[in-house]
Amino acid sequence: IEVVTPGLVGDPEGLDSRKEVTVAAIDLGEAQSHVGLAVLEASTGDFRATEIAISATSSNSKLPELLVEELRRIDPREVLVPDPAFATWRAELESWLPDVACTPVSLESFDPTTAPVFPAGFDRDSVDCGSRAAAALLVYVGMNQPFALSHPPRLRRYRLGDAMVLDAATRRHLELFENGEDRGRRGTLIERVDLTQTPLGARRLARWIGYPLLEPEEIAARQDGVAYLAEGDRRRERLRRSLSAVGDLERRLARAARPGSVPRDLGLLRDSISALPRVRDAFAAVEGEALAATSQPPAIQLPEPVADLEVALVDGLVDDPPVVPRGSRGAGQTGYIRPGFRPELDALRESVSKGHEWVAGLEQQERERTGISNLKVHYHPVHGYSLEVSKSQLERVPENYERKQTLANAERYTTQELRRIEGDILGARDRAASLEREILEELRRSVISAADRVRLAAVQVGELDALASLAEVARREGWVRPQVGNHARLDIRAGRHPVVEAFQNAGGQGGFVPNDTTLDSDETQILLLTGPNMSGKSTYLRQVALIVLLAQMGSFVPAESAQVGAVDRIFTRVGASDRLVRGESTFMVEMRESAEILRQASRRSLVILDEIGRGTSTYDGLAIAWAVVEYLHDTPGLAARTLFATHFHELTDLEQTKERVRNAHFEAREWKNEVVFLRRLVPGGANRSYGIQVAKLAGLPKSIVARARQILENLEGGEFDEGGWPRLAGAPHPRSAAGAQISLFGPAGSESLPPDASEILDELRSSDPDRITPLEALAILQRWRERLVDGGERSS
Repeated sequence: IEVVTPGLVGDPEGLDSRKEVTVAAIDLGEAQSHVGLAVLEASTGDFRATEIAISATSSNSKLPELLVEELRRIDPREVLVPDPAFATWRAELESWLPDVACTPVSLESFDPTTAPVFPAGFDRDSVDCGSRAAAALLVYVGMNQPFALSHPPRLRRYRLGDAMVLDAATRRHLELFENGEDRGRRGTLIERVDLTQTPLGARRLARWIGYPLLEPEEIAARQDGVAYLAEGDRRRERLRRSLSAVGDLERRLARAARPGSVPRDLGLLRDSISALPRVRDAFAAVEGEALAATSQPPAIQLPEPVADLEVALVDGLVDDPPVVPRGSRGAGQTGYIRPGFRPELDALRESVSKGHEWVAGLEQQERERTGISNLKVHYHPVHGYSLEVSKSQLERVPENYERKQTLANAERYTTQELRRIEGDILGARDRAASLEREILEELRRSVISAADRVRLAAVQVGELDALASLAEVARREGWVRPQVGNHARLDIRAGRHPVVEAFQNAGGQGGFVPNDTTLDSDETQILLLTGPNMSGKSTYLRQVALIVLLAQMGSFVPAESAQVGAVDRIFTRVGASDRLVRGESTFMVEMRESAEILRQASRRSLVILDEIGRGTSTYDGLAIAWAVVEYLHDTPGLAARTLFATHFHELTDLEQTKERVRNAHFEAREWKNEVVFLRRLVPGGANRSYGIQVAKLAGLPKSIVARARQILENLEGGEFDEGGWPRLAGAPHPRSAAGAQISLFGPAGSESLPPDASEILDELRSSDPDRITPLEALAILQRWRERLVDGGERSS
């Protein structure tokens, strides 16, 4: 009996072989200072647990932030929650993990002493939260899939501090596993580096990307393995060919160990185990050059053959076992246990075979004896063997025939001898089928006994495959080995974006422009990037982050050289997105993500910020961006290495007042109102963004582009009317006719007056209207007019 739940899928049939399908359990300890997390991948046997400290400021009604981030990184299909906390935590879990199923379990399930089994690595006397969460998982498995506890996987402990932290926003912005367009695999980092030959290697490589290392010694050990395989092309090619024959050893083991396994499942496991010696042989002599075992770095762990199980499965199963046992189905089917494996079974099969031979000869014998030329020996699964005679030949039926069945056009008969032979055949066949099932069960128990050794071999094959994949990418693309240490520098020479470069090469564009990066918490802590739209700022930001991530997962990197001071977290705030279902606008999401970065960043972090403040008014956005840079620079003990891209050119002034801020920009040139992107990062700030030129490239209507140019010219010239509107030549603002002041001594907009205007104004100021008669006033106006007209004509 088996109960399938969203996360407890013991049968891997139909699952994506490159992805894990997990069930998790969380436990809030009695002291409420830590929370426990355990995770099980039932189809592979991966079982791990950890404890996470709860911040003193955390709310008792909300899940700890680090736990939520770890769950989002694991992305389980199902989460087991203590029954008392189910109502409180369910809504929060489903808000962060939309596809998760929450399952309430009793508090007693979290007691380690109630666990049905105690696998290696599990301490029944432990009271830590990780053990309690692991106990709940074991109880849940025992309730739903008790057969899985006959070979429980080893419990592995891990700490969040053992790996770089990558929050959900960073994974999304860097497109590690899903692209931002359709959430597919195309254009992601995993697609770029995954040249694995087995699902084991694909899952292992994905784990490495999700959990980059922190300790330089561990990173260097993995790099040694990549370098060893990259240097030997023939050895690597032999290894990759041998790995492809192993297949998905972990999940084949899970299927073969199930009570409902079929012969084909054990046959596939046999094929995988039989390929293990060839993996070891790949490291033997290559064209006469002996490679001593001592020359292999520690990261190269060769899988040990499981010889006893291999022999049992090879000797016990036919070469191509059926999906469904065939030993009890119909005449002439040979079963799935190899001849010679069990003498008793061979004897029964011999009896069945001789019976079939007797029956085959009976048809010809009876035709000759009775003279019935169309007589047939017929077999029916229900009615057994019979002699079939057509209605036209019934007068020739001998007396010893006993009627057995009447058909429309024929009669079926049997004889005493036929019944005896039939009993012998069917009895022997049934006993053979039963014996085959017993032998298959014996083989399945042998699989269970060897499960730990098979799992270890599977882990070693996955590691080898992942290393070989990274080595193959490094060799093909000319990537180099980075130097990773415990320092605060980041020095990349001629770095390239691993994904964008590949797309350009595949599309025939080529010519990706590499750029350098220099960051140091003590010198160039913050690099302010300015420059045009489409010049490459966002690509560069992601490029630096991906190179650091690749370096710390043990891979080679796309650059001429790289020195990486190990980072504890990569933070990214790139792109625009909203969360409408939570009532959060684009700007709110931007501010929330920025707040999380500033709250959690440390001196060892790498912070990538793109266009902070763009979602609000210009002055508000500029003020926020300015304050963020100052915070990153001035906060004691922070000094996180930061790349800050912006269109607020005013921020470049910070280089004059902040000692660890440096300006850089991406070059562009304008030629005949067209912008040419050079994609080259150079020191200093830019003073233009070329947004109108980019709008033109995007296909904006020409009239809008032309109008935008006019507005930009006047905005940059500071020409505004009284209402703050730009004054545009040939295009007066609609309010000008009613609201603009007309000049008395010149046309609107005139910057000069006629020559006699000043004298006329003086005369006007000295006159007294109360003492001038109307006739005198008309005479004065006539004189002024003549002087202005005559003066205007003379001046023109």
